[in-house]
Amino acid sequence: MDYAKEFLEKIHEDLLKTRMLEEKLVETYAEGKVPGHIHSGVGQEASYVGVLATRKPGDYFKIGHRVIAATCILGNPLDSFFGECLAKKTGNAGGRGGVNHTGRLQDGVLGMSGTLGCDAGISVGAALTIEANGTDNVSYFFVGDGAANRGPVSEAMTLAADWKLPVVFVCINNGYGISTPTTFSSPVPNVLADRAVGYGMPSVVVDGTDVLAAYEAAKKMVEYTRAGNGPSVIECKCYRWRGHFEGDQCPYRDGTVTEQEIAERDCLKNFEQVLADSGVMTAEQFAKMRADFDQEMNESIERTLVAPEMTADEIYDYLYV
Repeated sequence: MDYAKEFLEKIHEDLLKTRMLEEKLVETYAEGKVPGHIHSGVGQEASYVGVLATRKPGDYFKIGHRVIAATCILGNPLDSFFGECLAKKTGNAGGRGGVNHTGRLQDGVLGMSGTLGCDAGISVGAALTIEANGTDNVSYFFVGDGAANRGPVSEAMTLAADWKLPVVFVCINNGYGISTPTTFSSPVPNVLADRAVGYGMPSVVVDGTDVLAAYEAAKKMVEYTRAGNGPSVIECKCYRWRGHFEGDQCPYRDGTVTEQEIAERDCLKNFEQVLADSGVMTAEQFAKMRADFDQEMNESIERTLVAPEMTADEIYDYLYV
């Protein structure tokens, strides 16, 4: 393998923690501890981890509503993460927004909108800041295949291309926009990558369940954008293991396909097999990391459960500021 051992270990750490956080959210929701919805990203973690392995200090990130645990590998502390999900004052937005509002500007995470795709222009604004500062940073915009069809995304791509701004548009194509398959919602198989040529952008399509393939594909596009050539597009093909939201029984898709995807294309299991086969890490190391991080998460949740909640007169604080 043409990677340093430390790099592979870091990729694995990010992938494992993201998976475990997503699973913990499902578990915590099932226990009735989450007062709102969650949109589980279990199975899609490699698309985020692989792409985000190209990041550097000073970059900006607009994360999607699925695989929200990716904010933690960008720096979001567990207590802030769980605090927001459990509607506590320790959360990123004081518990006001839940999973869709885990922005953290000191890490470059710009927050997100509950109306998916309509905040694409914010990534363009962040890219204008980068241009004004004269750095080689980039602004990552993550969007699902469904929201990629929305007008604000097209407007943002047009502006970024016209002004040659450092925006990397990342489409996480998991096959379904809520319950609508991409074959119904898009005239092209690669929802964003096939349209990139219309904006004069280079693009790449990659297996989003292969973390190293996602990294390599993203590296090409990010290097192109960092060099001052303008925006680019990455499309990661993956599969949504769970429903659009917890409780969604998925009557609109074939359960045997889902079972096959889970059995054959588990991004974490497959990557750990690669690491074990190449002698980079062992099963004992994987087990210890799981046990240690599970304890860390459980301790964070225990602190969060006893953390204060907002009072009625605090709900509207910061609404306009």
